[in-house]
Amino acid sequence: PFKHEMYAPMGVFAARIMLGSGMSESGIHHIMTISYFVHIIGIIAFLNYLPYGKHFHIITSIPSVFFRNLEPAGAIKPINLEDESATTFGTDKIEQFDWKDILDMYSCTECGRCQDQCPAHACDKPLSPKEFTINLRNHLYSLNSELIKKKNGEATEEKARAALIGDVIKKETIWSCTTCRACEEACPLLIEYVQKMIDLRRHLVLMQGDVSPEAQTTLRNIENNSNPWGIGFSERATWAKELGIKSLVDDSNVEYLYFVGCAGSFDERAKKVSKAFATLLQKAGVSFGILGEEEQCTGDSARRLGNEYLFQMLAKQNVENFNRYGVKKVITTCPHCYNTIKNEFPQFGGNYEVIHHTELLRDLIKEGRLKPTKTPSAIGGSASGGEHKNTKTPTTFHDSCYLGRYNDIYKAPREVLEACGCDLHEMENSKETGRCCGAGGGWMWMEDTEGTRINHKRLEDVEKSGADTIAVLPLLPHDAL
Repeated sequence: PFKHEMYAPMGVFAARIMLGSGMSESGIHHIMTISYFVHIIGIIAFLNYLPYGKHFHIITSIPSVFFRNLEPAGAIKPINLEDESATTFGTDKIEQFDWKDILDMYSCTECGRCQDQCPAHACDKPLSPKEFTINLRNHLYSLNSELIKKKNGEATEEKARAALIGDVIKKETIWSCTTCRACEEACPLLIEYVQKMIDLRRHLVLMQGDVSPEAQTTLRNIENNSNPWGIGFSERATWAKELGIKSLVDDSNVEYLYFVGCAGSFDERAKKVSKAFATLLQKAGVSFGILGEEEQCTGDSARRLGNEYLFQMLAKQNVENFNRYGVKKVITTCPHCYNTIKNEFPQFGGNYEVIHHTELLRDLIKEGRLKPTKTPSAIGGSASGGEHKNTKTPTTFHDSCYLGRYNDIYKAPREVLEACGCDLHEMENSKETGRCCGAGGGWMWMEDTEGTRINHKRLEDVEKSGADTIAVLPLLPHDAL
């Protein structure tokens, strides 16, 4: 009988075949011994090679997923700008990434799912999330190799270190990201890309002043007048003059703060949305007020463009205003304002219940406090209005990345559209796999000249859906599409 048969079933099976073919037991024993050592040597060789190949994820993937970031997806990590010992801000050396970032680099399986979902890559921009991670990992390997040689006395001459920004990761790659998180949603190992991109941008902007001229103009406008267009902040509440809306400076005894945002305050088309939404709130008897001239830009674009200093200044000013008036609940129409107030203001002591306007409208409709009476085409201005007809308007909905993937709000906008008589036609790329409009990450304010425009690619998705109307949210998708 064979010993330990239950522990080596395949080996025993092979031995039985060899015995049946007439091979002697001593011959089988020699083959077993040789196979055993070949097996052990193979395992040892593979384990030594493992850290130098993509298969290292076999070891690193489990701790990488286990130690995933549990903070809200929309919360970029802040910099301690008051640290007097800091000699640099942002990241321009590989060792400035934290240990989890390094673990991410070793955990990439090179499956390409991130690349397949990246809107920038699909439009021939110089960005592949997969290659981004591989290049960082290869840079780590090269540095480790040089350190080992130096330690062993094998290095014959001091080599110039490759620059992280410029040599390893091209500036064009860093600025191509729209921060849509499609890559992170697709990654099976939950690797983070957006935070790394922002850290690289922070160094370019805060330490080198390296940013496109149009983005520089935007940042200067935000700094001077607290809005990207540079319009005088005294004009922020002119849209509301005829509506009799309360300003918190006059009466702060309201249930909701309606945070209008820069677009809703200054953009002519977006102001129509602000007026319409405020009118609906009044009709439903909702107690709300606005900050008026005291409202500041949330700083979303400033942070995504790498100007952390400007963002923190704006965030702290907003939080101070909110807290001074005892704000508890905030309504927003802009997905970017929603994300910033909900997920990033808590970093500076601003903790509020933040509600997107589509969520509130859905609830008001369900409660019967609002009753849709016009067809979607009439609401859009292409029909004369009137009561609901039997025919529904074929409509598709574009999911804003910062409302959908960042904050998992997919149902509310669709429920409002259906309540208004829309026949929803989903695009192939929608909800979790929705394609970015191309305006996030500060690209609302920069010229998109390389490859295909991402918003043009998104419009191709709209055309394929078979819908007559596209529904979008203020403001970035609204302007981009």
